[in-house]
Order: sequence, then structure tokens, then C-alpha cells
Amino acid sequence: MFAQDIMNTDITTISADSSIHQAIDLMVAKNISGLPVIDNDGNVCGLLTEGDLLRRIEFGGGRSASKPDETSLVDLDDYIRSRSWRVSDVMSASVISVTPDTPVAAIAEAMFQHKIKRVPVVSDKRLLGIVSRIDLLKAIVAAPAERTASGDDALARAIRARLQGDLGLDTDAIKVSVQDSRAVLEGTVSSELERRAIRVLVENVKGVSGFIDKLGVA
Repeated sequence: MFAQDIMNTDITTISADSSIHQAIDLMVAKNISGLPVIDNDGNVCGLLTEGDLLRRIEFGGGRSASKPDETSLVDLDDYIRSRSWRVSDVMSASVISVTPDTPVAAIAEAMFQHKIKRVPVVSDKRLLGIVSRIDLLKAIVAAPAERTASGDDALARAIRARLQGDLGLDTDAIKVSVQDSRAVLEGTVSSELERRAIRVLVENVKGVSGFIDKLGVA
């Protein structure tokens, strides 16, 4: 699954020359927390979010309005961002974006690494859509389950294969049996965490209707 499969194409944008008042009105009216910013050529040049706006001097952001003494240094960037009424001055100009063929897993990793809630989907700098965290959550729910051959023996083989492939466990030390689609696992594991990981693995095998845990912790 790729960005183009889950992106939202109903996008509300704002011009870099627009005012902060206009941006706030749009965000409130559309009930959104971020706006892609477009330059005069229609290209994405920034992103304006609630986080950017919370630095406003009206909310106590930025430096104090009092005159700094001679030993103080004014953070000019902070001064501009907390007082300007122009979108281009307040927006985040460094935008993490993806292309339409970016895999969903890579998008999730980018959001996690950069601590962001949305990414624009662009092609040749043109905005095609937006992928937000909620779009990723919808993709997780909609993802088709892995196919597993039917039958108790096939389920048991699938569980053994995943114990070794996913968790790197010695399948000779863990007995796996399946009866009426209910998996029974017996043996000894090294920790409670390993036991929990095995439970999660079994519960994710399509066709398994129950799990009887007879595992002991060494």
C-alpha cells in the first residue's frame, strides 16, 4: 500500500502571503490542525500547524515585550514568528513530504522519526494530497489479513513457521497443536515478554479461533 492509496485529496491550502487571521479562520471552519502553504507558482513551500500558532505573543509565546537590557540578545527569528501576521513568517518552511509511490510503512516511520502528524504528498513540487495519522490508522484496519491454508494441520505448520521466522525461536522446544482451530502451545520460554510475543503471534494467524497457553517461564 502506498501514499496514493490512502492520501486525502480534499485539501485545504493557504497562500504564503495570507494573514494569520485567515489561516485561523480556515482551520476553525474546516476543523483541521494544519494547512499546506502554497507559493505564487502553486508549489508547496511550507506547512502551518497549530503548534506554529501556539508560539504567538498573544498566548505568552516569544520574548517578553519589555525592552531587553544591554546584555540580552534578541532571538530575531523567535521575535518574528511570535509577532508577525503573515503566514510565510510563521509557517514551518522545512517540510517533510512524500511522493505518491512512497510505501505506507515509510510514511509511518517518517512521522515517528520527525514527530509530525501529517505529510504532504507531492509530485514535481505540486501538492496531490495529505496523509495524516488518522489515514495511517484507517490503512491498518483496512489491511487484508495474511492468507493461511485451512485445516488444523495447516494452522499448526503456519504457527511453527512464524515462531521461527518472526521470533527466531527453536520450534523443537515448543510443542504446537491445533484442534478445532484452537491452538495449544506447550513448552518452556525464557521470559514473560517472550510468552506475550508468542500469544500475539498466534492471535494474528488467520483461522485460529482460540489460544490455550501451556507455556512455562524458565
